[in-house]
Amino acid sequence: MARAPQKSSFGCPDCGFVQSEPVGLISTFCRSCGGHYRVARGAAEPAAVPPLPPAPVEARQAVTCRQCGCEHTVSRSAWCTICPGCAASIDLLGVSIFSSSSRPVDTRGKLVIGPQGCLTSSRAICGAANIQGRIIGSLVAEGEVRIGTNQTCACHITAPVIVIEKNTCPIFTRPLQTDHLIVFGTLTGIVRCRGTVHVRRGGRLEAKVFARSMTVEKGGALFGACRVADNCAHEPLRPDFPCQSAESRREILRSTWLAKCGTRTHSKIRKRVLLVT
Repeated sequence: MARAPQKSSFGCPDCGFVQSEPVGLISTFCRSCGGHYRVARGAAEPAAVPPLPPAPVEARQAVTCRQCGCEHTVSRSAWCTICPGCAASIDLLGVSIFSSSSRPVDTRGKLVIGPQGCLTSSRAICGAANIQGRIIGSLVAEGEVRIGTNQTCACHITAPVIVIEKNTCPIFTRPLQTDHLIVFGTLTGIVRCRGTVHVRRGGRLEAKVFARSMTVEKGGALFGACRVADNCAHEPLRPDFPCQSAESRREILRSTWLAKCGTRTHSKIRKRVLLVT
């Protein structure tokens, strides 16, 4: 017949409950409070609690509200956030437009306008942009804007870097404001650059240019007026610049409609021109 194991009494260090356990006991659970304790040299002592591993450091990004200017940080895995200053909703994912769309855009992701896309927005805000279609209104980007369209865009773009891609011929009827402009294709419009305008080989710039410095590589071309100075990018546009005078726009539209509709009266054409402009 097997011998019963020799037992001894052990008291719980937390609640004092005494229970019988084998003599060779290493650790046990208290039958009264459920606490776990170790036994060393015949005396009970609380079990050592292993330290918790350090919490992983979450990657975060800074987000600035364009409406009130308040800045706060959010997780890089977040999809959207709310400005703590004005409670405006800010999207953090990219926006893709492949058809005609008229909507406000406020994202810190990438704005993509496809070849068949057209965005109409009075103020679009994004982190970066790739424009292959048409955009109308105003665009403010925090990163690089790449333009690869051949269409006419009535949009004012503000971005740190603007790149005109190769084999493209965009026409902008409103100024482009940037810190650095790189032209691989053909750009027509008005350029305000606080840094360097760089026309690469094969590039063509047909514009009124206000820049701090200007570089045209061999094989590149610049057609138009160019003013290079430290602070000329901040000067107001003069009314004789193309696409800036309301009277000149009305005159262009008036002459176009006169050519197409020669039988219509001057008053009807003038009314339509005023409504459009």
